[in-house]
Amino acid sequence: MRILLGEISSYKAIVIASFLKKEHKNLYIISYDYNRITKNVHTRYSNEHLVLANLDKDTYIDTLADYCASKKIDIFIPVHSDYMGTIIKKKKAFGKSLNYIGNYNNYLQLHEKDILLSMVKDLDIDTPITYDSFNSAQVPFVAKPKNKSSSKGVVYIFSESDRKKFKKIITAEYIFQEYISGFGCGYSVYVDKGRIIKSYGHKRLAEYPISGGSSIYRKSFFDDRMFEVATMVFNQIPWTGFAMIEFKYTLDNRLILIEINPRIWGSINQGLQNGVDFFEPIIGKSNLSKTGDINTFLSPQLYLNFLIYIFKFNFNPILYFLKNLTKNKSDVSFINDPLGYVSIIFRKLL
Repeated sequence: MRILLGEISSYKAIVIASFLKKEHKNLYIISYDYNRITKNVHTRYSNEHLVLANLDKDTYIDTLADYCASKKIDIFIPVHSDYMGTIIKKKKAFGKSLNYIGNYNNYLQLHEKDILLSMVKDLDIDTPITYDSFNSAQVPFVAKPKNKSSSKGVVYIFSESDRKKFKKIITAEYIFQEYISGFGCGYSVYVDKGRIIKSYGHKRLAEYPISGGSSIYRKSFFDDRMFEVATMVFNQIPWTGFAMIEFKYTLDNRLILIEINPRIWGSINQGLQNGVDFFEPIIGKSNLSKTGDINTFLSPQLYLNFLIYIFKFNFNPILYFLKNLTKNKSDVSFINDPLGYVSIIFRKLL
């Protein structure tokens, strides 16, 4: 089976390449990237590498589609969140390689935060209060781009001075929600026409930025309500593909739906390392067996982020990490995959 995977300087792609090579047989992985340096600096889990540099977004995606057709790619696995919408919109151009992903309309219903909240408002799902405008929102609140993934462009307003400070950067493409205090957790799935095939729950132990940013240290976590919410959402929106539902778990035991990312998520390694093969539905049976309780983290970002936690006098993530050294596993290891590890650093610097 021929698999096209990228961008390979992304830690998500390296995690996937490493996992597929280990747990699935007879796979030929062709990696790709827009960064020229990856020609010589990329993960060892790739059989062949393709560099597509200096192309605009549409040309870049069209070139990938042509490559899938000409090289008879069986499965195309893109991980760049900003490109997913365009790729799904052009799904037919990729032939059978994207048959495991649903239609653009369902993608949009999950991805666009205001559309999603509108569709689930009649369901018995706990969601944040949404305000009509930046000026009417009650402090503390969060300003989020309607169609951006993860923490990109998110602004936290904790005071009136913050409101004045950020007012100029807020546009009509934002939504405004109450700030929810609690810890972040996620329920990750592969679904087929709304039916949950694979699933896994995790808790965020450290984030970057530390207030609601991307998950860079996680542990296993599950609450029955995660499955219940996921079932209700996907009964309403019959998506096919990967998705990660983000929640906030509050001190008074509320599980609040924050958003849904209909794509491969940053913490996918947490489920993979704990016995959940999200790729079985599209690639076939794997050799994976249930492993021990493993905590995964993103290196070197976590180590650098510990300095911020120290500066904020929040030592909990650091203490937890030190107490669980034998259970902690890096998403990408310098020892096992030195060039892959270095490529992640170059991706951030270049």
